[in-house]
Amino acid sequence: MKNKLRQSIFASLTSVASIFFISCNISLNNSVPTPIQIEQKWGYINSTGQLVIPLRFDEACPFSEGLAKVSIGAKSGYINQSGKLVVPLQYDEALSFLQGYAPVRLDQKWGYINQRGKLLIDFQFHEAWGFSENLACVRVEDKYGYIDRKGEFIIPLQFDTARDFTDGYAVVERNGQSWVVNTTGQVLELHQKK
Repeated sequence: MKNKLRQSIFASLTSVASIFFISCNISLNNSVPTPIQIEQKWGYINSTGQLVIPLRFDEACPFSEGLAKVSIGAKSGYINQSGKLVVPLQYDEALSFLQGYAPVRLDQKWGYINQRGKLLIDFQFHEAWGFSENLACVRVEDKYGYIDRKGEFIIPLQFDTARDFTDGYAVVERNGQSWVVNTTGQVLELHQKK
């Protein structure tokens, strides 16, 4: 009886998880496990609902570029699609891999690692986002700018807010006005707040 109840709960949660990931435009396929939470722990299932990575994480994110961010307690690291921990649980916060880099935080500073866990860009930012079109949005103190994959500023710290690049453009804000900039920082268009 207990086993049937558990199977029923698992089937229901699998259906809910499938609806969630479809609504988030995340595709389920046999080769990429999908995170699922059961009884306060996270693991991963395949597209048939079979548990393929055991429920052992406090947080689990979808796979990106072959790795998924997972957390146990207050520390985060990354697993591969077989569930092996390939970047140790050592970071206070971590984001998904994009263009081969993942932003990670130790204490109050962010840096970037590769998929082997090697630090590529030193811990120096107060906020950091994933790479998009070979640039990453970062914040130092209260200003945002954009760095390249070497950690060098391509667009200096000057914005009050900034977003990722899409199709060569990003929306930034300075002095209460929104602007569109290209990947060199050239202002292309002014958007007035309504």
